[in-house]
Amino acid sequence: MERLETYAKKTFLALKNPYCTVNQVNPRVIDLVAPSLEKHGFAWYTGVKDTSVIPGELKERLNENGFLFHTADKMALGGRAVDLQLINPITGKWMTGSSSGTALNVFYGINDAGIGTDGGGSVLAPAAALNLYGFISPLIEQEHMKQYAKTSTDGIVFSPSLGTITRDLKTLEQVLNPLLGINLKEESMNWEDGLEWKEVSNENPPDIYGHREPLIQFLNQITGPGTILISKEGPVDVNAMGDSIYGHFDKETETCQARSGKGLMRVVNMCGKSALTIPASKLGCCTLLICESKKEDIEAMFRKARLMVCQRSQLIERYFMNFDMYF
Repeated sequence: MERLETYAKKTFLALKNPYCTVNQVNPRVIDLVAPSLEKHGFAWYTGVKDTSVIPGELKERLNENGFLFHTADKMALGGRAVDLQLINPITGKWMTGSSSGTALNVFYGINDAGIGTDGGGSVLAPAAALNLYGFISPLIEQEHMKQYAKTSTDGIVFSPSLGTITRDLKTLEQVLNPLLGINLKEESMNWEDGLEWKEVSNENPPDIYGHREPLIQFLNQITGPGTILISKEGPVDVNAMGDSIYGHFDKETETCQARSGKGLMRVVNMCGKSALTIPASKLGCCTLLICESKKEDIEAMFRKARLMVCQRSQLIERYFMNFDMYF
């Protein structure tokens, strides 16, 4: 009963909505918990970015696999890279967008996983800003997402990808099954055979915090099947705001935008690659792994991630995951 009480507290918190991150709560989700625990051994509350881009079929598939639809999450207005209505609870500054509410609802413990959309970093950046795990891949609902092609604020045409945000790697690995049909098995001794690992250094060209166009060219040249790119990025939106609307005015605002710590995470989707953010111990910092959008490369990327996990801040856990302070 203790576990069911925890699920109930999460729903009560979602209904209370103290941070204005929830647009809608599924009131019947608690009825799905016990059957999911019996069938799968887990029941993960899942938030979905409140946008029609995400198909209902995906929500149903998530439900069937133990990732229970719990909340429709607020997103940054207009898909902007910063959300002027939500606050990052650690920095006290505007929250990184556009999957802002989805990331925050995972951070606060309302949800265990969140599903969002990423055009130019809209899943990866919010995850990094809150020291969460984030993953995107154009393979998720690939045919469906092609119809939503759009132009970025800096004039680049792209189709968005779907992605997910979690507090821990294990949950992220489990959601790969309903998202992509990937079941991670125990790795063999030779799972790295044939893979090439490349680490990006910002001391050499290109400047990963600079304009997108040369980064797109760089990423398309350096990656390919069997190659995993490693990029240390952040701190995201700690020192400055990463938003191209703000940054496009002049050299001063452009320099300020570059200080936001958003690097290659802004162009991963535009290049059709898949990527995973692994939180670092420093606030808003992460290791970004980028690979070709092939299932075998994604599996290798996740196995590499297991070697990079660091302990989550116990103070953050103790303070923000304390449901008792809300009631």
